[in-house]
Amino acid sequence: MKNFNFLFIIISPFGIQGKKDVLFLKNMSFLSLFPTFRTFPFHPNVPYVRIYAMGGQTIPPKMQFGGQYHPQVIQRKGVNIPVKKFFHTIRARILLCTISMILLISIIITAVSYFIVSYNLRQNMIQTSEIRLSFLCSSIDSNINNVKGFIDSCQKSNKISKFAMGENVPNSLAKREAHDFITEIYASNSSLSSQIIRAVIIGKSRKDIIQVVEAVNSNIAVSSEAVLSLPYFGTLYENTGEIATEILPDPFFTTKTLPVIPMLHTIQHPYRAGEIGYIFTEMSTSVITSPMRDALSDTDDRLYFRIGDSFYRYAEQNLLLCENGFEPLENLSNIALSRDTEIQKVFDREEQKTYLMVTRPLGTRNLYVAECLDEHTLSRDIFSTFLIVTVVILTASAFLGILLFCYLSKTVNVPVRQLQVRMKRIAGGDFSRDPSTEWEHELGDIGKNINDLSENVLSLMNQRIEAERQKKDYEYRMLQSQINPHFLYNTLNSIKWMATIQNATGIAEMTTALSRLLKDISKGTTNLVPISHEISLIKDYFTIQQYRYGGTITLSFDIEDEALTGCRILKFTLQPIVENAIFHGIEPKGNTGAITIHIYQDEHTDVHIDVTDDGIGMEDEVAAHLLDSDSSAGSSFFKEIGVSNVHKRLQYEFGSAYGLHIASKTGEFTTVSILLPFQAGEVAHD
Repeated sequence: MKNFNFLFIIISPFGIQGKKDVLFLKNMSFLSLFPTFRTFPFHPNVPYVRIYAMGGQTIPPKMQFGGQYHPQVIQRKGVNIPVKKFFHTIRARILLCTISMILLISIIITAVSYFIVSYNLRQNMIQTSEIRLSFLCSSIDSNINNVKGFIDSCQKSNKISKFAMGENVPNSLAKREAHDFITEIYASNSSLSSQIIRAVIIGKSRKDIIQVVEAVNSNIAVSSEAVLSLPYFGTLYENTGEIATEILPDPFFTTKTLPVIPMLHTIQHPYRAGEIGYIFTEMSTSVITSPMRDALSDTDDRLYFRIGDSFYRYAEQNLLLCENGFEPLENLSNIALSRDTEIQKVFDREEQKTYLMVTRPLGTRNLYVAECLDEHTLSRDIFSTFLIVTVVILTASAFLGILLFCYLSKTVNVPVRQLQVRMKRIAGGDFSRDPSTEWEHELGDIGKNINDLSENVLSLMNQRIEAERQKKDYEYRMLQSQINPHFLYNTLNSIKWMATIQNATGIAEMTTALSRLLKDISKGTTNLVPISHEISLIKDYFTIQQYRYGGTITLSFDIEDEALTGCRILKFTLQPIVENAIFHGIEPKGNTGAITIHIYQDEHTDVHIDVTDDGIGMEDEVAAHLLDSDSSAGSSFFKEIGVSNVHKRLQYEFGSAYGLHIASKTGEFTTVSILLPFQAGEVAHD
């Protein structure tokens, strides 16, 4: 088998009689939804066979079923049945348009959804981070303020001031009172034990110190000289009251590295301006790390502590210096909830990754906390959400697409099929009107136009039949006007010889003209003749009439171009017109008359023949009536070939644009104009 991409054969062993078979056929009817599938019912005495063919052109003359050929089954209804390819059908195009439109809409909606989802997720994640950092900043600020409160108490204490202004003698009363004061403050605030690693008070004389919260395992003696000789003491002094710009190891530990945040505050004279001592404090990093530990929600959170331009990442309850730092790429602070929040897209030089960094300032100058949001994690979350949204959109689009396809198929395809059936009926000869195809939409307009067209075709066919009937009738009347030519020839020849013997030349001439005239009437069956032939016939006819009226009537020709005499014209067109001019125009006048035949060509190449007489003329109503009915009169055999007859013959032969036109004025003239299409060439005639 060839010319088929797919072939489905369903054989029902139950015939087509029972309900079971009917149910079977109904269950298979879904295949008929496809216009490329065709169903062929066969003889009821054989197992019912349905053949569904798609993608091919014709059904083969033989089909093998179960190893046996059944050509009679296939050939009963004919074998050369064309099958349209699916993609050439309107239904397929509707389906493709629907799919394309649904896909386009889905893509647009998906793209917009992706943008909205991406923007909202990004903004929600950033704002969530911002809120979390706000709580973190509050906790850290609380710890720092607690440390600052301790330092502020020391600065305002008279006992501390008294110690700072004294000689700083070891074991002096002022030193003991100052030490007891500090110890009491420390004991009353349990948080200080974890927040302050060391606090050293140095007096003006710099000879002795008070050290509180002494670190365990400190193996370096802490003295005023040791504190004052620290390499960063000068920087701390220049920024008195500020936190150092970096996290440093405790200089008084050698067995292990203990990170601290050093600070230096001055002790002012209680009564006058001037410094009387220093408070050197080593703040523990737990002030920062403890709130960070509590703020962590999952392992992907990346928290940072920033002092000035130094970044420290929180990891395993420690702050690790980020040596390579971050490269800022884009500022996104416009989407932040607070003006204090800084949002940047940064590039981690160490990890070679891009992050979104959300930064919040602490209450202390140059201190910040930050969180880095992984772009990959953010994209993953966006993709997951986007995937769900996409599935929902595509499912909804597919459902709507199916509904739209079914609606369009019902709205368009069903009427188109009915119109196809209607056109096949018209092709088969059924031109009757079908009101069922005149729906209330555009396809209904097409159906109405098809019905109008079929009715017009039917009307034209009837008109054509009637025209042919009338044409045959006119031709029959022409034939009736003819008499036995042999009898007339013999009679006229006898008259001619008798006239010659008796020397009656006029009778002989009239007899010769009449003989030629009658010979032309009976000669051949050619309908079209050259104008020159008609002119010869008119001359013979006028010779007879000239003798009859004693030479009182004259005939002249005005031919602008002799080539026009080769134009074809219906036989016996001019004679009835000239006859009517003589009998009804000139004869009633009672004196001489003249007939002029003017032949010329207009700008459209059509040929005009004007036959004009100077007779009595006629009214316009009478002239118009001459073309509607045969009003010609006369006693000759030409009386059956009137002006109306000539007019209708010309229109039947050349079309409604051609024929006769009559112009007349009472008492002056009558002109009968003949309009012909120019058809050059001699026409053969017998």
